[in-house]
Amino acid sequence: GTAHAIGYANESGIPFARPFIKYTPTWPRSFMPTDQSQRNLIAKMKLIPVDKLIRGKSLLLIDDSIVRGTQLRETTEFLYNSGAGEVHIRPACPPLLHGCRFLNFSRSNSEYDLITRRIIREREGDNVSDEILAEYADPDSDLYKEMIEEIRKQLNFTSLRFHRLDDMVQSVGIPKEKLCTYCWDRQGDCRSCSSCNGCK
Repeated sequence: GTAHAIGYANESGIPFARPFIKYTPTWPRSFMPTDQSQRNLIAKMKLIPVDKLIRGKSLLLIDDSIVRGTQLRETTEFLYNSGAGEVHIRPACPPLLHGCRFLNFSRSNSEYDLITRRIIREREGDNVSDEILAEYADPDSDLYKEMIEEIRKQLNFTSLRFHRLDDMVQSVGIPKEKLCTYCWDRQGDCRSCSSCNGCK
């Protein structure tokens, strides 16, 4: 999320700084182990606080995404314990509602590994229609706003706002029909993928 944080700082005028140092010679990506307790331990091990940038400060963090919520919850607790007054989160992409069918990048065993889908299941039960999921993906809907507020509360953020998909597509500068947006809205151009029969 560093590139996104620099861009946010340049556009907003909020100075870019690193309130902690990440020590990553052993596990560079702490969401990669499949065991949750191991991910939690690694996320804690990696952070070294910079007191002058944390104590009594209102911090705004940018990350590339929120998948399970493990890392950001641990990071937020770490910052509060290090003296931060507020922790505001601005992910660089929209909420992930569907596991990637093409890259298997998150190593999720189930879509319920995604914090969004766990919250939706708590609210709607196990059998959620595509229409309801689409409403949760719509940043102008009440269901979307309620889901985001629940994520904020569960992860103990002061505030949480996601990048809108339409704004992100505009930022990329490529027509949406030429982008895969499956993990956000189950849509995308996957004609080059020979291992599936389409996104539906």
